[in-house]
Amino acid sequence: MEGGRAPGAVRWLARAEVAVVGGILLVSLLITLYAILARNLGHSTGDWALKLPELMLVWMTFLGMGALVTEHGHVAADMFLMRFSPRWQRIARTSSTLITTAVLAIILVGAVSIVRTQIEIGATDEELFEIPTAIVLAGLPLGLAITILHLLAEIYTIWRPSRARPS
Repeated sequence: MEGGRAPGAVRWLARAEVAVVGGILLVSLLITLYAILARNLGHSTGDWALKLPELMLVWMTFLGMGALVTEHGHVAADMFLMRFSPRWQRIARTSSTLITTAVLAIILVGAVSIVRTQIEIGATDEELFEIPTAIVLAGLPLGLAITILHLLAEIYTIWRPSRARPS
């Protein structure tokens, strides 16, 4: 993991997110293997065995995207920016980060509204053992908020003066 010049707390958060995403991926894989084995043995697993890995994919996506900001996991964009002078790299990265932050903030407002509505009506997911729908959908606003924090830390990292090393 790179993490580069990001503050230590942000790098720690990125590592924790990657660990959580890895755990979710492992559980999703085990559920999928169980469902395949059960079906091949003629047993029914119910709808939860199909829906839960799908839900876990959403959680992995939204929890993992913040870590990718800090770890510079967007290789194609980085390859393009390498062609710019250092000053224009900073400007382009900052512009891109600000635009991304604004778009994600708008989406976050809608995601929070959806989760709040689900809490108010007390909806549950019948296919997932009556788990409250708000919990099922909470990965979206949680992941968006964490990603916005990573983006703000990225802006700080872009413009933070480099520390002179003692000779």
